[in-house]
Amino acid sequence: MRVGTIIEGGREVVAVQRDGAWFPVRGPRRSVLDLLAGAPPDTDSEPLANHQRPAVPFRPVRNIMCLGKNYRAHAVEFAAYRAEAESVPEYPIVFTKAPESLCGAEDDIAVRREVGAALDYEAELGVVIGRDTVAVSVGDALSRVAGYTVVNDVTARDVQERHRQWFLGKSLPRATPIGPAIVTPDEFGDLDDLRITCHVNGELRQSGRLGDMIFGVAETIAIISNVVPLQRGDIISMGTPSGVGIGFTPPRFLEDGDTVECAIEGIGELHNVVRFVDSGGMDEP
Repeated sequence: MRVGTIIEGGREVVAVQRDGAWFPVRGPRRSVLDLLAGAPPDTDSEPLANHQRPAVPFRPVRNIMCLGKNYRAHAVEFAAYRAEAESVPEYPIVFTKAPESLCGAEDDIAVRREVGAALDYEAELGVVIGRDTVAVSVGDALSRVAGYTVVNDVTARDVQERHRQWFLGKSLPRATPIGPAIVTPDEFGDLDDLRITCHVNGELRQSGRLGDMIFGVAETIAIISNVVPLQRGDIISMGTPSGVGIGFTPPRFLEDGDTVECAIEGIGELHNVVRFVDSGGMDEP
């Protein structure tokens, strides 16, 4: 099943995607998480009109958990940029980003230039937790997954460098696209064979397989839940392949007007335009 939240005519509608079309869920408003938990969707027979776009599927109640340096080639390129001796981590590097950083799969990535000008892209697999989970084993961890989605873990590298930690540089308001749908695990066979890519202005920048991750989904859930209990609706963003902007010499950060497309086979694509604005051009959240 493919579930999401769609904006049509200025309103947000929980909907199920079939054959490329979105069908609104009928009756009392069911949440995306309820549908992912197995609540049978009762949908309209007619799809939503063409003039619609995906919104943030849902907002987690606490910070999104993210993995750093979870692809070997990316760990090496990041270590080279930072002149670090260690490249591939022995244990998962886990950080968080604010829920307010999320935006829709077709929204503009609007950033105040004076806040963060060295903007980078990071195509990632997003994992949605479907059940409260404490100290789960690797063997049982995948039973806690409600669905998968695409995340562009947009990062202000100048903010990241200035503050010497990752939360602020990863949490620019409404600058992290997610979606366009959350896809339940039964839609997939082996996740490892799925390709993950990122194009900037049509140029392929990132390309990898989910199987290239250092720490896989099950192992990551087991490790995190043995330290921090996971809650239903938590999102874990699983790290990015090599080819990010800081990996180039000189770095190739995003510019105003750039189009960024992040995709994972079987899930979908994010299509976003970068807009640098002054403080007066930003709407209040």
